[in-house]
Amino acid sequence: MIDIKLDLKGIPVPLRYQPIYKIVMLLAILKYGCQKPNNCNLLKLHFYMWALANEENLKILLEIKGKMRNSAVPWVFQPAMSKVITLTVINGLCKRDIKSDDLQVQLMPEGDEVLRKIESLDIFTSEINKIKTVGIIPVSTITSVNKNWKLF
Repeated sequence: MIDIKLDLKGIPVPLRYQPIYKIVMLLAILKYGCQKPNNCNLLKLHFYMWALANEENLKILLEIKGKMRNSAVPWVFQPAMSKVITLTVINGLCKRDIKSDDLQVQLMPEGDEVLRKIESLDIFTSEINKIKTVGIIPVSTITSVNKNWKLF
């Protein structure tokens, strides 16, 4: 009989696909991309996360903010977003609530504290600075440009 041994090696997962990255980005979007009380709907969260995926997407979001563009290109929802939101809710970093018939995610003081600690350690600095650069875009703006998709 042949003796078979499996030597499983870890496969590195790029940072942008790891849960901690998505959690920190969610917290930063809620803090720097939303008006007080630091909450927004899922459409806005998905749109910001899509914009962080690459520089071209980020440029589109900045053009929308600067009113140089009134349409969006076809974009995708982030498949892990519901899991990330659930992790932040379970750990007391965020809370979910229905407001105006829309699911809202809100930053809690514990989430703000975690984000402050991350920033003090200079972790995810460039990504957080991208969110700060975009800043606050009203949900109504995202909703209206999302109705006007253009391929180019």
